[in-house]
Amino acid sequence: MARNMCKSAKEYLDTLSHLCHTIDHQAIDALANRLLQTWRENRQVFVYGNGGSACTSSHFVIELLLTSGMDKAKGLRAISLPDNVGVLTALANDTSYDKIFYYPLVSYAQPGDVAIVISGSGNSPNVLMATQWAKDNGLFIVALTGFNGGKLKDLADLHIHIPNDNYGIIEDLHMSIGHIVGQVLHHAIAAETAK
Repeated sequence: MARNMCKSAKEYLDTLSHLCHTIDHQAIDALANRLLQTWRENRQVFVYGNGGSACTSSHFVIELLLTSGMDKAKGLRAISLPDNVGVLTALANDTSYDKIFYYPLVSYAQPGDVAIVISGSGNSPNVLMATQWAKDNGLFIVALTGFNGGKLKDLADLHIHIPNDNYGIIEDLHMSIGHIVGQVLHHAIAAETAK
């Protein structure tokens, strides 16, 4: 996929700053509210993506598990599917790379759980296969995308889009969304557990 690359720090930071003002903050708040409900119902959240988005998935789960649950409150039950290298490589080798997220979802997910799918292009076959299964089996789908959202945007119940074609900037803002959601959840959970 063709991608844009900035020529200077100023260009990068100016683009990042501009995009911060175009992101749908109400969609981010809607994600936090959905995850608060997921926490209340003791359901699970599955986060996944490839490459840089796999790393963002891991960090996103830190925010959901630890940041949301500090101060003695129980954190959100969140799992980053790319984190188990043994499972990923076994599935890629023994089945196909397209099924590395699909199999764990089939094994662990229940209707009412949440899948947070992070993809710059929105078109990775392994992400699409797992997300189609999740949608067909009653999970709430949250897609964080860039570029034009790809095919993934059509599977999402909640789509948070970064309208840009620079992977670094897209990934920076996806990571920021994880930080925002973790902090919003922290305050909401703290308020509920203080009652």
